[in-house]
Amino acid sequence: MMRFLLTPLLLILALPLVAAPELKLAKMGEAMGGWKDKGGKAARFEVSGSKYRCWKPEISPTPTGGIFVSLRIDHLRGLLASDDHASLEVTFDEEGNVVSARSSIALQGKKVTSDLVEGTGKLGARFVGLDLAGKVGTEMISDLSAKILRENIKEPGRVSFPAVLQHQYNLLFLAVLAPEQEEVDGQGESVEEQEVRKVVPLKIDSPKR
Repeated sequence: MMRFLLTPLLLILALPLVAAPELKLAKMGEAMGGWKDKGGKAARFEVSGSKYRCWKPEISPTPTGGIFVSLRIDHLRGLLASDDHASLEVTFDEEGNVVSARSSIALQGKKVTSDLVEGTGKLGARFVGLDLAGKVGTEMISDLSAKILRENIKEPGRVSFPAVLQHQYNLLFLAVLAPEQEEVDGQGESVEEQEVRKVVPLKIDSPKR
């Protein structure tokens, strides 16, 4: 009886493990000046004079062999004001392609959340790979920006928050490598791939302490 029960288990263990996409944290952090804030748990940077903090992403596997990545970004408003907080959630399939994305921003207890944008249906039929990732990100941020405008937000750092989220989405996508992708010259991709996988420019300044 014991032998009968062990056989299916041995068969499962004998199955080859499928490698999941890998998020290159160091590569993502370099674009923000490195994971030097909060004891190496976050990166701090400035955009147009406003200060932000991006925490290291949390990663969990999906049932289909991909990964689900969530990260938090803070808008640092100073000692006399409460910080704003934003979240970004992106699901990647087993090949490192974007499956879906959602973002939200909390401003003094008021939360604004984008619709869940999925890379399926009409989007999936018209776009693939890099184009699909770009389209999903654009759709997500456009939806969030429209909802922020309805709240009549005027503070510069808050107005820039959707653009910062867009940039973090770009950095996250570019730092996720498919299982079969190999490191080339320590950069994670070839020169030709780097020319294609460019981040939408966003001026990030060194934080002033």
